[in-house]
Amino acid sequence: MQANKKASLINFMKKYGYWIGLGLSIAVLITIITVAVVARPASQVEDDFTPVDTPEISFSNPLTEMEMMKNYSNSALQYNSTLNLWQAHKAVDFAAEEGTDVYAVMDGKVTEVTYNYLMGNIVKLDVGGGITVVYASLAEDVPVSVGDEVTKGSVIGKVGNTAKSEANDGAHLHLEVLLDGESVDPALYLDLAEK
Repeated sequence: MQANKKASLINFMKKYGYWIGLGLSIAVLITIITVAVVARPASQVEDDFTPVDTPEISFSNPLTEMEMMKNYSNSALQYNSTLNLWQAHKAVDFAAEEGTDVYAVMDGKVTEVTYNYLMGNIVKLDVGGGITVVYASLAEDVPVSVGDEVTKGSVIGKVGNTAKSEANDGAHLHLEVLLDGESVDPALYLDLAEK
């Protein structure tokens, strides 16, 4: 009887041993990841809120009515339905009707007016202090040119849906802020409390 049980156990392990080992390995891996995430200090859980030393500057709104569509994320992943992938979103997106005026958030100099297949029509505005504001997904016929000096509140473009990488989002303004060439959260400069 003992020999029969032993033979049955050996046959069972030959047949299912691989799957049992694989299942146990996955369970151990999940446990290790869970413990590592739970054990991290709160300061490491979300790096999107890492303080950035920014000059005391406050932007005016780039749109008359601002409906936040997608927040900034430095490394936390957000789903992009157009590309069908998860990625960081180093900008803020505001939904608006196509053709809505887009305004300069500060006095500045236009340093670039380009078209990029993924981000559509782009205007880059140097507002001083090492800060560049990037407006993307603008409609065709951008009314400013490289070298133009613009004033806070002047029209620099219109809302479009030209960013092919965000086409499923519809018409919107994709707004980025670069501080000394590094991406920072535009909310640091915008008053989004009631938006």
